[in-house]
Amino acid sequence: MLPSEMIILMATVVNTKTGNKLLTRPMDITGEYIGYLYNSLVNRGYLKGHRATGYQLTVFGREAISDFIKKNRTKSKDVVTRLKMLGIEISQKQQQKIEKEAAGII
Repeated sequence: MLPSEMIILMATVVNTKTGNKLLTRPMDITGEYIGYLYNSLVNRGYLKGHRATGYQLTVFGREAISDFIKKNRTKSKDVVTRLKMLGIEISQKQQQKIEKEAAGII
């Protein structure tokens, strides 16, 4: 999975209304490519939904995030930092949950 795809999945976890926000936020990639990534994640079963209706994680998507966090403890913290830089709101509770999962507590 591409790092930008993981950012999209984690953004969807912390705020289900991030689809349009990510499409208009400056990342290292264009809005068109972000749209392509969303479609790819839907086609591969990580997300369900559509840009107009919003996206939700599937069970497969949640498992992918959980595996990523457990295997990449440092990178998962970097993804949280990147989401904040993109203006995606992450509650303290959500951030703590990610940190606990990365530490193997959950």
